[in-house]
Amino acid sequence: MLKPRDFNADRFAYDAMLPVFPLLAQQCLDDYQLDQGICLDIGSGSGHLGTEIAKITNMTIYYIDIDPQALAQAARLVAGSNIDNETHFIQADICQGLPLEDNFADFIISRGSMWFWKDQVQGTAEIYRVLKAGGTALIGGGLGRYVPPTMRQRFTALRRNSGHSENYRRLSAKELEAVAIKAGIPEFRIIEEEPKEKKGGWIEMHKPMV
Repeated sequence: MLKPRDFNADRFAYDAMLPVFPLLAQQCLDDYQLDQGICLDIGSGSGHLGTEIAKITNMTIYYIDIDPQALAQAARLVAGSNIDNETHFIQADICQGLPLEDNFADFIISRGSMWFWKDQVQGTAEIYRVLKAGGTALIGGGLGRYVPPTMRQRFTALRRNSGHSENYRRLSAKELEAVAIKAGIPEFRIIEEEPKEKKGGWIEMHKPMV
């Protein structure tokens, strides 16, 4: 990432997104049959997405962020949540490498942090490195397909009016594809949520079994 994000400046994003996190967590469970194993929430911020995944699975959750203040918020959220999952908090810059071994995680989610990475190709390659064979990673940004159209419209309007969207630039579908190819990801697909606006949503990558 470029630098630790201004956590207070990002307060808009976290507050406005609160209704979205449980919907996105449920989509991940439905799409990837999540239950046991290790989940990494990279660029976790205050930890809402990882915690929502914990609520509906038995997965061990690793909250990973460059910002220690965000991780402290995530730890407080976990402590106040009714979950008994094993949890870990790691301060790290994805572009400088994660302190994790190869083939470590069963599922990796990174929502909204990719736009801030200093080297998106390196960050994507690092996620693939720590993904287990047979595992899935979903990186990029978007609200997920379970979000109702009215909620999507409301969030888009809030983002534009707040000026938050000026702090980063989302990649197009073609740009996301180019990142995955340069990172050497052999098996992936691009999921577009807003094709009419020519905005890419996610890189979904799978690591094949050896």
